[in-house]
Amino acid sequence: VRRSLILFNLYIGLSVLLIVMLAMNISRLRMKHKVANGDGDNKVIVKAIRAHMNSLEHILPFSLLLYALQSQSISEILFAVLAFGFLGIRLFHSYSMLSSKFKLRQITAASTYFFELSACVLVLLNSVI
Repeated sequence: VRRSLILFNLYIGLSVLLIVMLAMNISRLRMKHKVANGDGDNKVIVKAIRAHMNSLEHILPFSLLLYALQSQSISEILFAVLAFGFLGIRLFHSYSMLSSKFKLRQITAASTYFFELSACVLVLLNSVI
């Protein structure tokens, strides 16, 4: 098994763990505030739902990019930097959304886009070269 595939599997496991933890946070808050469905017009629950959905919106497409890159046999170091740098940024972004740290949220959002665009460019370049 290629090392990049092992790194990809580790990235997937950790990413899904983040998504599940964010989902569990929503359930915890719904129980605490006695909200059966939706957000119950509770700002804390709204933030938790957005943090969860935002993670899904970015982690899933980036996972596809990483899958394409590992099949294109890019450098393992570059792959690890992309995968775990992105995951670290997403962790901090979730924290910034839940704790209303607006400056951190801006920085991590911009960093997320940088990683996504970089991976897109790499996939496209490796496809035509």
